[in-house]
Amino acid sequence: MGKGPTQERSFEFILSERGVSEKDIGWVLSKLDSQEYILDDCHYMARILSKESETSAKEIFINHYFSLNMKGSSNENKLNDLFQECIDKKKMWTLLEKSFGAICIKLPDASINGETYLFVCGPNKKCPEFTNTDSFVFFFQNQITKPRKQNPLEMSSLRLAG
Repeated sequence: MGKGPTQERSFEFILSERGVSEKDIGWVLSKLDSQEYILDDCHYMARILSKESETSAKEIFINHYFSLNMKGSSNENKLNDLFQECIDKKKMWTLLEKSFGAICIKLPDASINGETYLFVCGPNKKCPEFTNTDSFVFFFQNQITKPRKQNPLEMSSLRLAG
């Protein structure tokens, strides 16, 4: 008779829903397969556009998804600035890889705006016992773009008279 509709959507479908092109989906699935990820248990986390390196994309990811809250403190921004300055982001990424099977995949086609990196987590050969994702809260935004630093010359109100 055949199988009825499944409750779970395939990871490929989830990537497609997030706006990842078919070509990039093939690339991502190939990378995940080469690292022995269990595709049915993978989770999309983010897509980040960065003009810099993969390391920079990982830092953007960590800065965006992790914040520090302290009871009784009225100024969260200062706490988060402190948190971001003090955290060892390389060590944090290593822990994300070990505990959650996090991976950062550089997509093959660069745009004029920079390189695109896809963040995924799931069980794999490095992280066979995947920590429950329910305890790891992600805000599933489709894309994060690091804001461009404003050129000091653009901020000047001086104009050349001609």
